[in-house]
Amino acid sequence: DLYPLIQYANQLVTNQDGSSEARFACNILIGDRAAAYNVLQDLASVFRGMSYWGSNTVNVTADHGVSNNISSSNAAHTTNADQDPVHLYNNSNVIGGVFSYKGSSLKTRSSSIWVSYNDPDNFYKPNVVVVEDYDLIEKYGYNIKEIIAFGCSSKYQAQRMGQWMLNAEKLDGHIVSFSTGLDGLSVLPSQIFSVSDEMRAGIRLFGRV
Repeated sequence: DLYPLIQYANQLVTNQDGSSEARFACNILIGDRAAAYNVLQDLASVFRGMSYWGSNTVNVTADHGVSNNISSSNAAHTTNADQDPVHLYNNSNVIGGVFSYKGSSLKTRSSSIWVSYNDPDNFYKPNVVVVEDYDLIEKYGYNIKEIIAFGCSSKYQAQRMGQWMLNAEKLDGHIVSFSTGLDGLSVLPSQIFSVSDEMRAGIRLFGRV
């Protein structure tokens, strides 16, 4: 799982000042004791990833897009393209046939992200990059979220992290909840699934035979 993620992380991106750097880089000295699994989660956060336990193994995934094949090496490679859903849930394969919808709390919809990073121009002392969306400030008010870019020593990488967090909260404003049986085993964390709800669409488009 790590190989396509690291390929994506090592791709060069152009910064606002015209310079180029790897999309994600980790520059840190871990000097304190911590639970190994928590350290793995912190390291995965460097490339917008997450680690989870499944099939008796620690797995790694990330919000990077779909995987394609590189003809020269046959290796998996991630792109920014939209992901196709891996499974479809409808009223016939959820318990009770009911989907529950709600919007995310307005308190969680940040309009200003403060990202802390280690500034190499100031002896790697903590510095802050502020990323704001003025349309969201006008709509939801000045809601500040402070995050730490783990292992980050680039202000542009910290800025990209803040922009991703801001857009993720802006786009992911609705939550759907439901219970299912063995169908739930076909979807893993970070994967995309589709929902076809007869009660919401007003027509039955999918079902079981």
